[in-house]
Amino acid sequence: MSKDEKPPPLHVDGLVEQLCQDVDAAFESEQVPWLRRLVEQPSHTWARDDVEAAASIIDDLAAQLELGCRRIPDPDGRFADHRVYENVDTTAQTRALALVGHADTVFPRSMGFLAFSREQGPDGAETGDVIRGPGVLDMKSGLSTILFALRAARRVVGEPMRRLPLRFVCNTDEEVGSPSSAALFESLAPLTTEALVFEGGREEDRVITQRKGGATFTVRVRGRAAHSGNDHAAGVNAIHVLSLLIPRIEALTDYARGVTVNVGLVSGGTAKNTVPDEAHCVLDARFERALDARAVVEALQAIVADPLPALPEAHARLGEAEVVLEGGITRPPMEGTPATRALRERYERFAATVGLGVGEAPRQGGGSDANILAGCGVPVIDGLGPFGRFFHKPQEWSSLSSLRRRTQALALFLADAAISRRSGTGSPDE
Repeated sequence: MSKDEKPPPLHVDGLVEQLCQDVDAAFESEQVPWLRRLVEQPSHTWARDDVEAAASIIDDLAAQLELGCRRIPDPDGRFADHRVYENVDTTAQTRALALVGHADTVFPRSMGFLAFSREQGPDGAETGDVIRGPGVLDMKSGLSTILFALRAARRVVGEPMRRLPLRFVCNTDEEVGSPSSAALFESLAPLTTEALVFEGGREEDRVITQRKGGATFTVRVRGRAAHSGNDHAAGVNAIHVLSLLIPRIEALTDYARGVTVNVGLVSGGTAKNTVPDEAHCVLDARFERALDARAVVEALQAIVADPLPALPEAHARLGEAEVVLEGGITRPPMEGTPATRALRERYERFAATVGLGVGEAPRQGGGSDANILAGCGVPVIDGLGPFGRFFHKPQEWSSLSSLRRRTQALALFLADAAISRRSGTGSPDE
């Protein structure tokens, strides 16, 4: 559907103006100040207490919206508790629509990047469109989209919205790959009809339906130390072995299939006059399809199982080295499916109604929690937060006009789901 095409009739046709006006009425007086407060609460992933303080700000507003809250602790105590907020009749066993975001950021306090700011308008006051601050794009503005859209839909639609099967999942470790919350998403997947993820928006408001998957591996070589002057022949040089493995690892890259394998870190040895008994490399792998993810894992396992298949006689002792593979897939690929396409097109009806662009974004190289849900078979779309630029940099900024429209679009989407469910017209959330 292009910008010029008229969207099909909506269940909320008569409520579009009311919903948009409700978002507008609270935007400058409540939503922007709330976002300022959240942004100015530091929440670097590894600063557990800071992330907990940020999550408590979300807790307070969720409680005002009568959302129940289940706190899911990290088993190892490294991260702040993850949250699952649920609508009135949504229990831990209810199949429901999921709205997904994260409370952590990449910005530690030590960076000194702590303040929310807004560009000046024509009157010289802070009334401009661009806002800046740690996590303002990734993804605290997305969290405000979720909460204030829920608020508008509840105020305008009333009881049907309160009864809509719905979860808002907010984790606290997304920026480091969701090592703790991945299990939570996997447990919720069978109970999730479809999911909307509110990472920052992309160019022309296009919706993310595909992301590369990722994996991190460490290849370790254990050789045998020896003095390089007095007893060199007794040693097994781990760095030498690793240097022979790296070309084979890098050769797994296949651009035609969207597979890249990058050896990004190499370390080994203790002194120039010692045959090194240890060396390792850390590699990053990306892939577009689940079958290629499996192929990369199998290829690395094969290299480690037979690391030096053809050694010249002079280097035969290198075969005595032990080679170990550690790590694995961190996020499966988010692959486009017919169900994902249908979800995107349904959301875009509401996006177009409030003046947002429509269409599918190019496949993204980075991952998000959408990858985990998609890998479990859940229809999921991503990039539904407001537009901005400079992810993960102190120059990060977000657009308030985009935030307003994204909040309106989600409010319309949720209201339509609630009303169509009540009227028995086949909501996918049933």
